[in-house]
Amino acid sequence: MLYGLDIALIADIHSNLEAFEAVLEKLEGYRILCLGDLVGYGANPNEVIELVRDKRIKCIMGNHDYAVATGDYSELSPKAVIAAKWTRNVLKKENLDFLSTLPLTIRLEEGKKILLAHATPEEPIFGDYIHPDTDPFKFLYYATEYEEDTICLGHLHVPYVYKRLEKIILNPGSVGQPRDGSTLARYAILNLENMNAKVFGVKYNRELSAKKIIEANLPQIFAARLLKGV
Repeated sequence: MLYGLDIALIADIHSNLEAFEAVLEKLEGYRILCLGDLVGYGANPNEVIELVRDKRIKCIMGNHDYAVATGDYSELSPKAVIAAKWTRNVLKKENLDFLSTLPLTIRLEEGKKILLAHATPEEPIFGDYIHPDTDPFKFLYYATEYEEDTICLGHLHVPYVYKRLEKIILNPGSVGQPRDGSTLARYAILNLENMNAKVFGVKYNRELSAKKIIEANLPQIFAARLLKGV
C-alpha cells in the first residue's frame, strides 16, 4: 500500500553516498521508491545499501545490482565489470544477500496502479536505454497496452516525464551518476491525486565522491562523470 499522495522516486544511486545523503535530506517525510542500481561505479556500496535497508526503502533490482549479486558480468561494459567485481569483493555478506533478494519489478495500487522496473517493463534487467524522444512508439505502446496508470523506469540516467492518455511514464534520472549534462543528484516527485510528476536536482559534494572513486582504484572515468554530468 502507498501512504500519502506524493511519492518520491529515485534511481541509479551507484554507490554514491554523498549524493544519496543529499537527496534523502530533501526527501525527509516522503515515501520513497527506488528503481534499482544501488551499486556499481561508486566507492560506498555498503553504506548506500545500509541506508536503504535502515530507511526501509522499497527497491527493485538493477542490472548492476544483478551483476554484483550473481557474479554474472556478461552484460556490463569492461570498466563497469571492474567496478562490479570490486563491489562484490567489498560488500558485507548481509548487504550482498540483500541485493540478491531485490525483485525485478514491483506493482503497487492505491487508487492508481504503479509499475516499477529498472530498464523496461518487458526486460527489467537487460532492457535497452529508452527515451520518449527516441522511442516514441514504444512509449505509446506502454501508455495504451499496460494497465498501470504510471510506469516508473531507471537505467537511462537521464530524467523525463512522458504524459499520454492520462498516464505517466517517468524516469527520475540518476542520484549517483547523472548523464543529462547536470552534476545535480536527481529525483522525482509523483502526485497520484493530480497525476503530475516533476524532476528535481540537488547539489552534493561530488568532489569527495570522485576522490573516493580514485582512492579505491576504480576507473577514473566514473569520477570524471560526476564532475561533468555526462
